[in-house]
Amino acid sequence: MKTLVIRNTKLFFRDRAAVFFSMLSVLIIIAMFALFLGQGNWGGDEIRNSWLMAGVLAVATITVSLGAVELMVSDRAGKLMKGLYASPVKRSHITASYVLSPFIVSVIMTTLTAVAFGVYLIATGGEMLPPLGIVQLLGMILLASITGTALLCLIFSHLKTVASANTVATIIGTLSGFLMGIYMPMGNLPAAMRYVIMLFPPAHAAALFRQILMAQPLADVPLDAALQIEEVLGVVFRVGDFEITPLMSVAYLAVSAVVFFWLAAVRMRKR
Repeated sequence: MKTLVIRNTKLFFRDRAAVFFSMLSVLIIIAMFALFLGQGNWGGDEIRNSWLMAGVLAVATITVSLGAVELMVSDRAGKLMKGLYASPVKRSHITASYVLSPFIVSVIMTTLTAVAFGVYLIATGGEMLPPLGIVQLLGMILLASITGTALLCLIFSHLKTVASANTVATIIGTLSGFLMGIYMPMGNLPAAMRYVIMLFPPAHAAALFRQILMAQPLADVPLDAALQIEEVLGVVFRVGDFEITPLMSVAYLAVSAVVFFWLAAVRMRKR
């Protein structure tokens, strides 16, 4: 299994076009923020930049691994997967390799993105996260990458051609930002759309990223203003008067990851 994981991961990083396009959604978010969203009155540059970084990391945990997940469809379309299933390698190990390599890609690329963005924030006058915040951020990258990879593996396990995989990847890259409340602040969306976003597991990862990265900037804002900013920017999720706690969001992500992985494994073993 280790050999297959290494092979799948290397194939992704060798394809420079795949690496670039995997970061395209991240670049789109940054461009949209610079052109349109950055002018909003959200409490200062540090809050806006931290919100942007949270959104970029949340999207990255899904979109950067798309190329690695597409490899599964490419191998299936090229009949390579049938050859692997006919080999002495256990079918469960083959399935696991197609799941682990996108996860590894997601963690590596998202962590590098976090480091680069963190350097930018500090260079522009922001504060470095405290040690606990750094640990929480790394933990969220792992959890969000697990959930995002599981969801992608489930979706792509149903695809048979490279063309369909490319189309679905484009759709996911486009919709993921909307379904995480990143292209448009949640407070500016209709109530029905906000509830749809709350059902989307990766959106909870985005909210948790915001809570970690925006904790310090919001601490310097008056309480009433901070609560309003949290509501508008999707730092916290509320259903009526009920507030979804961070622990609830973490549990929702973990359970979703387990369910998605199980369904994907069942589907892939039937191939």
